[in-house]
Amino acid sequence: MIACEGTCCRITGAVTVDSVGTLLRELQPQLDKDVDTLDFSGVDAADSAALTLVFSAMRQARQAGRTLACTGLPASFSTLAELYGVSELLPA
Repeated sequence: MIACEGTCCRITGAVTVDSVGTLLRELQPQLDKDVDTLDFSGVDAADSAALTLVFSAMRQARQAGRTLACTGLPASFSTLAELYGVSELLPA
């Protein structure tokens, strides 16, 4: 689930292969509205699809001329990013 307020969207629940498509569809219009922060502090489960969400959102923001910050990333995000060799690409 995604709840947005101002320039921040908070993602809660699971970010997995089963949910990432829906989450991306919900997030895309928000990213067109100047969202510059994704808050993952409410995520309770994540798999490698979570990286897809982050990198897709980063790409969309970059295409709009903005940068994207991510807060509250669970430790599993960092572990997955390290495993795939993309940890240096995760936004602060």
